[in-house]
Amino acid sequence: MGKLSEETIKKRRLKEYQEIFQEIPEKTLKLVDKLIKMAVNMEINIQKLEAELKEVGFVETYKNGEHQSGTKESTVSRSYATMVKNYTQVVRTLLACLPDDKQQPAEDDLADFLRKK
Repeated sequence: MGKLSEETIKKRRLKEYQEIFQEIPEKTLKLVDKLIKMAVNMEINIQKLEAELKEVGFVETYKNGEHQSGTKESTVSRSYATMVKNYTQVVRTLLACLPDDKQQPAEDDLADFLRKK
């Protein structure tokens, strides 16, 4: 089986999120729907950054002028760390929108998915 297109992956993840968050009250659903789409896009971008990190690594060398050079954290590494932090916050916000009795099972579902990666 070939690699799935980015659009197919997004559609599948969107459906999974919508199933998890179907218990959210109608009045907050419009806001939550935007957060769900953000989370899905962030997941895709995190996967892209992970692939780039495998190639580039966490450290890059630099040279400023003739006598100054060294190593520093790579730009990809910083972007990855920021994206993961923001994704985590979006997911926490989404989970907080669930009714109290549904929060733990949803957290478990998301944790199971993340472990599968």
